[in-house]
Amino acid sequence: MPEYRYQARNAKGTVVKGSVSAQNESKARALLVSHKLTLLNLTEKKAASVLNRNVFGGRISNRDLILFSRQLSTMVRAGVPIIEAIRTLRHQVQKPAFQSLLDNIAYEIEAGASLSRALARHPEVFSVFYIGVIQTGEASGRLSESLKTLADSTERTYVFNRKIRSALMYPAFILTAVVIVIIITFYFVLPQIVELFRETQVVLPLPTRILIAVSEFTRAYWYIIAIVVVAFGLIIRSYLRTAEGQYAASTWVLKIPVLREFMQKVYLSRLTSIMYTLFKSDVPVIESLKIARESIGNQVYQRILNDTAEAVKGGSSMSATWAQERQIPPMLTTMVAMGERSGEIEKAFAEAQRFFNRDVDDILDGIAVFLEPLLVIILGIGVGFIVAAVILPIYNLVLVL
Repeated sequence: MPEYRYQARNAKGTVVKGSVSAQNESKARALLVSHKLTLLNLTEKKAASVLNRNVFGGRISNRDLILFSRQLSTMVRAGVPIIEAIRTLRHQVQKPAFQSLLDNIAYEIEAGASLSRALARHPEVFSVFYIGVIQTGEASGRLSESLKTLADSTERTYVFNRKIRSALMYPAFILTAVVIVIIITFYFVLPQIVELFRETQVVLPLPTRILIAVSEFTRAYWYIIAIVVVAFGLIIRSYLRTAEGQYAASTWVLKIPVLREFMQKVYLSRLTSIMYTLFKSDVPVIESLKIARESIGNQVYQRILNDTAEAVKGGSSMSATWAQERQIPPMLTTMVAMGERSGEIEKAFAEAQRFFNRDVDDILDGIAVFLEPLLVIILGIGVGFIVAAVILPIYNLVLVL
């Protein structure tokens, strides 16, 4: 939905500035006039380019959403009107982007929109999952509980993602260090040493010849390498934007020999967490499956959830459908079946979520323990090869002299 910047004079004669979201300019004018504002200027806000975006502190993060959901839940539970609660939170947040967002939400609610409808106009911040839980809370009169559930769910996701990033940080650091060492060697060290070797006409060992050949090739044809890499990246990017490419990538992620089990557990943890939150918020089964489908982030599991929703419409059960899927382990199918029979499906997903979270934690610990010595060995071999390629000719040169 377009966003318009305005400059207007309020009932007290003070000039105020801000932004508002509306379907078109006339509706934006009508919305501002309904707030007793005399328009002085109204312009459509254009999408910011990469260079003009507020990069530092402008993006609304999961931490912001956690705090927003928890504080809004507390205020709604205390009986504060939703519009007053939104305006109060707007004065507490520090990020300009978040302040503008809350301004827009407040205007839309004042114009007659519900909270879920106002939030749905900002899909870049509020997911389908978030909106679905809010809609159910509004319909059941349990908005405060729904907001608290969302805060807990977002916090679990935030902690979970931080664990994964922390586990991958050390390997990323090591690989970055290797790349930097190689670049420095190829572009600064080798060219100077090569000239010395050529002047003395010393016989170069095989590692040195390989290193020099690679260095000269990359320095002479770096633009060709760059063009090939960029072209390959663009081709892959275009393919991944197609439905076929997205499904192929999702399938490939679940078949990587070393990381297959880990990726499956990550998606199962996310799936059970989403389903637990939705069922806890009393979202109907079919709607829960559709919301989970849009939130899971993997085409294979999206297909499974879509098939499950269609099967449930036809009178089948989730467990019966999941029993035929390879990416759903029998343990989860059994737990869901027991939950369906006992009427405690929410508890079944809660237990499954804790189980998969523990599994992911164990795998992350194992990966860290396994990768550290492996990366040290790889780094040692790489550095050792480079050092040998440089030191051996110097040693031969000393013998000759």
